[in-house]
Amino acid sequence: MRWDGPEGYWASDDRDLVDVARVHSWLSQEAYWAKGRTLEVVKRSIEHSVVMGLYGVDREQVGFARVVTDRSTFGWLCDVFVSASHQGKGLGSFLVEKVLVHPDLTGVRLELAAVPGRSLYRRQGFAPLSAPERWMERRLI
Repeated sequence: MRWDGPEGYWASDDRDLVDVARVHSWLSQEAYWAKGRTLEVVKRSIEHSVVMGLYGVDREQVGFARVVTDRSTFGWLCDVFVSASHQGKGLGSFLVEKVLVHPDLTGVRLELAAVPGRSLYRRQGFAPLSAPERWMERRLI
């Protein structure tokens, strides 16, 4: 699917349009949560997630987001990234909005991990966990 956005930008869930090398570069070098992530891990994560690419008028990829999900009950929104040269135009909000209306995510409860207070996510209806005391994690590092 394709969704048109502001100033000629657009989003698509077409996995074949994703510039995997570019996404790997962003995540492994610029994203605080994914520094050092290998190309192989990025490839596998894209293959096994609902993905959304953000593109400019020239079809150059300028952003990315993905959701790890069973497409029924649970999803984890992650790896949301907009290239620094395209920030400040509302593109992060546009990208997240399109993820949230993706047909594979209809009725799916979404979680995310982000720096506390990120207004981009609050504007999209995200709030602190309602029962954080019930959540646990298994740390691999």
